[in-house]
Amino acid sequence: MPIGPIEILTETEISRGWRFTAQAVQADGTLLPIALEVSWADYDFFCPEGSAPPAAVAEATLHWMLEHRDDRPLPARLDASHARRMHPDADRAIRAALNPLDRS
Repeated sequence: MPIGPIEILTETEISRGWRFTAQAVQADGTLLPIALEVSWADYDFFCPEGSAPPAAVAEATLHWMLEHRDDRPLPARLDASHARRMHPDADRAIRAALNPLDRS
């Protein structure tokens, strides 16, 4: 399902990583509010060099999830690991979006 821009509204450091509130512009023009957590483990996996800010990891993860969801809505609260439960290629795709020169 095509999705428009994603805007990260807030970023809060929590005990196990970061919590983000965001909104995405849907194909029909409405805003979709999203709450996402990115654990330190997921951040380190997607961005092992620490070269991208946590918000970039959140945005790349949300883009992937929203582009690859089926007709079911996403849960109201998500964490970055939800993507790998949606599809086994999610980790590779998100990592590649953040690290385009990384071939692993």
